[in-house]
Amino acid sequence: MLAGAWGFIFSVNSLIGFRAGFEYDDGLSYSTPAFQTAAKDKLQPDTPDYWNAVNRSYRYERIKPAAWLAAWTLKAAGVKIAVFCDRGPEGSDSLEASWRKLADYFYFTRTEDEKYRILERRRFIMYAGASDSGIIQARKAGVPPLRLQKSHKSAVKSDYNPGKFGERYLPLSQF
Repeated sequence: MLAGAWGFIFSVNSLIGFRAGFEYDDGLSYSTPAFQTAAKDKLQPDTPDYWNAVNRSYRYERIKPAAWLAAWTLKAAGVKIAVFCDRGPEGSDSLEASWRKLADYFYFTRTEDEKYRILERRRFIMYAGASDSGIIQARKAGVPPLRLQKSHKSAVKSDYNPGKFGERYLPLSQF
């Protein structure tokens, strides 16, 4: 009976093509160590060399268990998982390969407008993110947002005001 219910849910979600978006930095991953590695190399922020260093330093990052488990739960229900990185795509091939089992899509969005257009045009049923800008763009696109909490040790620069927009949050997602 349970297997039949799961099969039905998985089939419906797969056929309709529902997607859930997860913010990568401070969302699925505690990525401060990757940014610190690029800073140690004294690279100019927001340049191709900087993003190459950050994206190739993914091994120093740590998965955030609550967000990771939420993403896998949705994937098991037939929902396609999209990962949003607010950074440049330079040197991202190994980063994408390391997440290929979970992530069906990887989007490198340099602007808030890019993220908004992707969320608006595809069938997203949820967007989980730590940054205020991600929550704003999800709301603007009509996608229900879920706040992922940042680690108190995070060095990633993004506006972060949990609850400011009346969004729900994922418990224990700061770890």
